[in-house]
Amino acid sequence: KIVCSLEVQAKTRELFLSYLQETVHESNKNIQYQHNQVSKMQVQRVCVIGAGVSGLVAAKTCLEEGLDPVCLERSNEIGGVWHYKEKTIPDQTEGQLYDCLVTNSSKLMMNYSDFPFPASASPYIPGRDVLKYYRAYADHFDIRRHIRFNTEVTKVKQSKDHEMSGKWIVTSKGVDGTILEETYDAVMLCTGFFAKCRLPQYPGKEQFKGRILHSNEFRSGREFKNLNVLVVGGSHSAGDVAVDSSYHANQVYLSMRHGAWVLQRNGQNGIPRDMLANTRFQGIIPMSIKRWATNGHINKRLNLYNLGLRPTAQLFHSEVMVNDVIDARIICGTIKSKTSIERFTSSGLIFTDGSRVDNIDVVVFATGYELNVPFVDNDVIGETFKELELYKFVFPPRLRHPTFAAIGFFETIGSHAPVMELQARWACRVFAGYCQLPSREKMVSDTIQRKRGMLQKFGKHKIFFPPIPYSDELAGLIGVKPRLLQMAIADPLLAIKYFFGPAFPFSYRLIGPHAWHGARDAILKGWDETVLATKTRKYQCNDMCAISRNVTGNNIQQMVKVIFVGLFLYFFVYFWIRQYEVNSAYKS
Repeated sequence: KIVCSLEVQAKTRELFLSYLQETVHESNKNIQYQHNQVSKMQVQRVCVIGAGVSGLVAAKTCLEEGLDPVCLERSNEIGGVWHYKEKTIPDQTEGQLYDCLVTNSSKLMMNYSDFPFPASASPYIPGRDVLKYYRAYADHFDIRRHIRFNTEVTKVKQSKDHEMSGKWIVTSKGVDGTILEETYDAVMLCTGFFAKCRLPQYPGKEQFKGRILHSNEFRSGREFKNLNVLVVGGSHSAGDVAVDSSYHANQVYLSMRHGAWVLQRNGQNGIPRDMLANTRFQGIIPMSIKRWATNGHINKRLNLYNLGLRPTAQLFHSEVMVNDVIDARIICGTIKSKTSIERFTSSGLIFTDGSRVDNIDVVVFATGYELNVPFVDNDVIGETFKELELYKFVFPPRLRHPTFAAIGFFETIGSHAPVMELQARWACRVFAGYCQLPSREKMVSDTIQRKRGMLQKFGKHKIFFPPIPYSDELAGLIGVKPRLLQMAIADPLLAIKYFFGPAFPFSYRLIGPHAWHGARDAILKGWDETVLATKTRKYQCNDMCAISRNVTGNNIQQMVKVIFVGLFLYFFVYFWIRQYEVNSAYKS
């Protein structure tokens, strides 16, 4: 009976997945037919600008959809910011890799949806090893032959017949100085946000006699041996630079305008924090409860007020720094927290709280990057974040034809690569005629509404959002978002993992266009694959050491706690109101 039941369940799952595939396929055929009826253009040749994280997946997705990508890469290597360079290249202002960098996202949360990291890779990847993954990805999908290295794009403009054809003219310069002008049916801009260093200006800065640099020039704290160093910023890189420098410098100071919420890479019971936080179940928990729970977890380990790190804004509305040891370095005295800079002196700085530090040898600005796409007209890509308009953060809404897509122009909580992949998949489906965009008026309205929401939330213009709701939104447009109820009927175990477990990128390859046959197993075995590389000491594990062996179990426990607390609050308020009504009636 058990065998028969398992066979029936397996057959049901197989029929269910087959049904979904056919449904999505038919839907796509209808969309393609409708689109082809109204479209006056035929996209075939696509210019992909950049061969970094977004550029690689954009080129690969073009190939999936039968398009012909030509990827133009400025350097001689793929990987973008993950391409380590021993020395700083003059006039190169985009983000760079430093020696001590370790990813803030665990490996299965940052890989592409149909190409997981090898099981032997550690849960968090050292920066220099990340490039190995992207090289393997490029080789596996034969992307390199579509890339022109040492080719810098100098101008992207609309063709003369753009209003009719939607085509673009791309001008590029080779390493030998040769200028080439080519016409493309569509353009995918994959240069990202890390394009131009942001260096704030302060009074007296020009009088300072020490060295001033941006974190993109930083490689190792060893170069600051026995020096006094000031690091400016409250982000991940600021924490990394301060901590690494503190092992070599005489003294390190960390200046922050608003402070920072400090999180470890590992969460409860040693589980990677992003695997606990980025789940679909977490999406139904009110923000106030999530903030309260996260605050509690932080306060169990750190007193941000005593460490001088306490931010001025509440959690999820302020800077977040992922760092495992900065508190220990502050307690040891090798790092001292300071407020924002008021002005420079010839040998040091004065801070907004009135304190001052002299004999500073080096100031490192870990203050992020600015939007910088000088080769594209401002009418297409704005010069600042205030001017940047992108429908669903991908398509410029005011263009007549949807033949220009910006991939990776956003910030999110966790890994960017899986979100970039969905953006590229959606853009290529639009190029190929399988998906349609709404009217210009609706796109502009949606874009303005999203920008207004960001401004109200953060007090400045930026593109920052939680990854799961946005990813699910794009997945629905592409036709790759599973339906939870149907999944629960056909494959209950997968449905539990899908909803309560980490939102692995593999979930967007279960159904729909270009589904991957290994997606289900990758989701079910995700936890085992994550910890395999660290379990190098073999021994008998008893009940005491087998706590929380999977993330799904922890999220179910959280669900029970949330339900219990919710019921308690409900009945407490209910009986309090009833008692108040009784007392009022008695007094009257």
